[in-house]
Amino acid sequence: MGKFGFNELLNTKSKTSGTVSVEDFTEIWLSPYEVKPSASNFYSQENIEELADSFLAVGQQQPVILGRINDEFRIVSGHRRNRALILNIERGYKEFEKARYLYRDMTETMFELSLLIGNAYNRELTPWEKTQQAQKLKEALQKAKLEDGLRIQGKLRDAIADILNESSSNVARMDLINRSAVPEIKEQFAEGRMGISAAYEAAKLLPEQQKRIAEDVASGKSVQAKEIGQKEKVTEEKAGGERKTGTLQGKIIQEWLEGGSYSLPESVKEALKKVSESDTFRSDWSLTEQTIFITRTIMRHADHMGEQELEMLKDIMIRVEQSEENGRPD
Repeated sequence: MGKFGFNELLNTKSKTSGTVSVEDFTEIWLSPYEVKPSASNFYSQENIEELADSFLAVGQQQPVILGRINDEFRIVSGHRRNRALILNIERGYKEFEKARYLYRDMTETMFELSLLIGNAYNRELTPWEKTQQAQKLKEALQKAKLEDGLRIQGKLRDAIADILNESSSNVARMDLINRSAVPEIKEQFAEGRMGISAAYEAAKLLPEQQKRIAEDVASGKSVQAKEIGQKEKVTEEKAGGERKTGTLQGKIIQEWLEGGSYSLPESVKEALKKVSESDTFRSDWSLTEQTIFITRTIMRHADHMGEQELEMLKDIMIRVEQSEENGRPD
């Protein structure tokens, strides 16, 4: 498969959100037992019996959509429909032993993207499913860039937001939950006992604090997002004039220093280390060091700063460092 661009993904989105055109796929008749469910399908598989009954009453209105990968047919859209077909076969209705499918050849990565995009528009997703979908879409897009030459203009988060018809800020909230929420919080969120706002606020906190909140929710207590922010305050300790923080800011700064997903130039990392050892502004610091000091001061008074704002501050530090290399302030 040759390189493809983001506009082609949006075109795929428009096709999978409505009736699939026969021109885009090839028709084939197969046994429902011949097609493989996707191993990464995490969507709800409820009401199969009711769906099978509807096939008996009015027939199957929409074919199952397949991707053919190395001569293996895998379900892109229609896991419930295929299970309903199998159920009717097991009930003794032989007319379902062969069913009409539509397929096209795909790479592994394009199959994963098609699965995610197709299910986004063929069913009503729970907040947990949307959050999982955003994470899997992020991973699939990153893989497509590396293996299939996918071209994405701008930020990956904005691309995900375009595909999911979500705001970038909502995608950022989902990303934080996926990265920082402890398993106990994710479990309560997946079970529907916590809303996305409460899960997001909890994910900003220390693991111990998150677990206490999850225990409260599991015991039947109603925990709202605002209550989490008021009830679970970040512990502040003063040791040698330095503040220890367990908030998102502290985690992200540590990731920057360790060269994690928020990697910074080495010169900025060195400046971060230098400035972190001082609580007093120094006029002989470089522009980068002065910017970091001011940014750190802002963070100390903004416990609930969002990830987008932190990304913006990271970009500022990178630009300042680049402007210093060019010998001029930006």
